This record gives sequence, structure tokens and C-alpha cells, in this order.
Amino acid sequence: MKNRIIAFDFLRALAIVMIIPAHLSNFLSTSYGKLALYAADPYFANMGLGLFIFMSGYLLYYNNNTIHSFQNVLSFYRKRLLRIFPLYWAAIAVFTLVFFIFAPKINSGFVFPNAEHVFSFYNVIVHILGLQIFLAPAYASPMLTLYFIGLIIVFYMIYPLMIMLSKNSKQLVFYSSLIFIGFLLISRTFNIIDLRFFMFFPIFVFGILTCKESLFEESITAVIKRPFVQVLLATLPVMFVLVIVIGSRTTLLLDPSASLTIESAGSGTIDSSMIVSMLGSVANSLGLSYAVLKFIIDSVLLNLFMIMFCILEYRIAMKFINNKFSSSLGSAFTYTATASYCIYLFHRPFLALWNSITTFISNPVLHDVVIIFVALPLLFFISYHLQVFELNLKKSFSRESTPSKKSSSKGSTDGSSK
Repeated sequence: MKNRIIAFDFLRALAIVMIIPAHLSNFLSTSYGKLALYAADPYFANMGLGLFIFMSGYLLYYNNNTIHSFQNVLSFYRKRLLRIFPLYWAAIAVFTLVFFIFAPKINSGFVFPNAEHVFSFYNVIVHILGLQIFLAPAYASPMLTLYFIGLIIVFYMIYPLMIMLSKNSKQLVFYSSLIFIGFLLISRTFNIIDLRFFMFFPIFVFGILTCKESLFEESITAVIKRPFVQVLLATLPVMFVLVIVIGSRTTLLLDPSASLTIESAGSGTIDSSMIVSMLGSVANSLGLSYAVLKFIIDSVLLNLFMIMFCILEYRIAMKFINNKFSSSLGSAFTYTATASYCIYLFHRPFLALWNSITTFISNPVLHDVVIIFVALPLLFFISYHLQVFELNLKKSFSRESTPSKKSSSKGSTDGSSK
């Protein structure tokens, strides 16, 4: 049990460390720093989020593999909602204050896209209810970063149904496929359900199956037992993804009609008539639009490489990250894993506020060095203590509500910790 906790602390720490650099480019000052992070952000963000979702599916099944009654379902929802919503609601309030109400007075260098609509009263209410992914795009505009919480909420809402219907893995795959197709039909009919649901749902189901079938617990071959080979295999998806998934950005530079500037990189408007024309022709021959074909290609590639990445990182974590691991590194993993939810929720407004109070640093290089080596460690420190405070507050409230029962905690193996 202890080995598993340390292993998943490592995976959560890895996931959040991959996500933050993907968003950091908006707050840096040096051109090369912005371009370097922008070039890598599709890989880092999607792989990090994919790892979070994989672990959510795995840990949900690990801790909630039997749901038989309506009471079980209510208990499951109550625990998930209590874990997610308090800090999530706080994040919505902070986002609204920093990026909308006080935005004109804060010189952060970051302009929140479509802020008037995103922070409208109706859209904020949709986010408070956690419905942004289900109602988008027709009736909601998901906020940057916070869209992920709506995505996880949809997965959590579906999970009990999947477990109650499925008696084995084949049935789980069958019913999850029916859910996927059903949601796709609803999306096409009513123009709701954000496309990111379809991108990440397979990796969520894969996480459940990995736990259910104890996949990859045994060694596949004697060769991959060697640490060097494990590390090498872990880096192969990185290189492969950088070549294929973000190839749409690098190969565009080979087209004379394509251009890349700091402004275009920041807004994500890089385009190429040659690439678009080629994909458009293929789409027309298939009876699809260019956007639909590109989404299908991106989704298939991302899921393929997210699964490869999760398998390899999972095997490394289970094989090498254990209670015999360096105590200092183990503590660092646990510290970062504990803080990960708060880090994810608050890193954008924190960095915006940091930029607004450090405008006196005129040197771009010095500005970026301070963000990386001062602001980010401070973010991790504050997030950790905020998370611990929130957990202790809920434990105190729980003891006051049920004084006759002893409180218990499952630690970081609880699937709701995502």
C-alpha cells in the first residue's frame, strides 16, 4: 500500500510539473522563452492532463470498485463533490477578480480571451454548477484551466453508471463505447458537450481498465527490467509526440506562406494554406469538414501517445518508486502531489498577480529568472499549505457533524484526490 501511495504521488507530481510550463509562456518576457514553451505546450499540457485523467480512472476503481445501490451512488457523489467544489469555487472567485473585475488595474501582461462573455453572470453560474463542459459550446464558454474541472465532473457523473452496468472488462468497454457514441450523438444534435470530453474519455476508461485487470503489473520481458531501458522507453513517446503531435506547428514553418512571431505564437493563429488545403481535400473526399478531420486526427494521436506515456510512467512508478526510494525525493513527491490540485487551480491568477507587482523588473531575462526560481517555488509552497488547511478544515467539520464516529482517511490513494 505504501509503495502504491508513493508511486502515485510521483505520477501526480510529474503531471503538474508537465502542465505548468505549458501555461508559463503567457507570463514570460523573453522571446526565446515564450517560443520554446509555446512549441512544447501541446505535448506537456495534454500529456500532463492525460496522466491526471488516467490516475483518476485508476484510483476511482481502486477505491470504488463496487457500486450496487442508489445509496452507494449518493455516497460516491457526495465524497467527490466535497473534494472538488470548495477549492474550485474559490478558484472561480479568484479568476473573476483577477481577470475581469480588477483586470484593468492589473498590469500582468496577460489578457484573458473573450473575458466579457466568459465572466458574464450566466457563464459564471454555469461554472459554479460544474456544467461548462456539458453545455459547451452552445450554452457555455469554458474558462482557461477551469474547464478541466468540468471535464472531471462529467467523468465522475458517468462512473457509477459504468460500474453498475459492467460485470467484467468486456462489458465495461462495451458500455463505455455506448456512452461515447451516445454523447457524440447528443453533441451533434444539440451542439453541446465540449470536444475535449471525446479527446480524454478513452484515457479515463483506460485508467479504470488498468486497475480492474491489474494490467502491466507483471514484467513484459526480461529486457525492460533494466532501469536504463525503462528510462529510454519513457523518453521515446516524448520524442515521438514532439515529432507527430506538434508537427503541425513545426512543419508549417517549411511552408513559405506560414509565419511565426511572438504575437502569432501567443494567440495560436499559426496557419498554412498548403497544410489546410491538403487536409481539406481529404476531408471533402470523406464527406467531413476540415475541422472535424483535424479533430479526429489529433484525438487519435493524442490518445495513442497518452496511453503509451501513461503505461510507461505507470510501470516506472510501480517498479522503482517505493518506500526504499530516497526519503528526500519521496517527500518532494508527496509535497508536490498534495499541492497539485491547488497549483492547478490557482497558477494562472497567481502568475498574473506576480507579474503585476514585479513590473519594476525591467530586464526580461531577470524577470523570467525570478518567475522560475522565486514565483514558482512560492506558488508550490502556498498551494501546499492552502490544501492542507482546506483538508484540516473539512476534517474538523466532519468530526463536529459526526462526533460518535472516528474519522478515517485513505490518503493520496483516494480517487477523489484528482
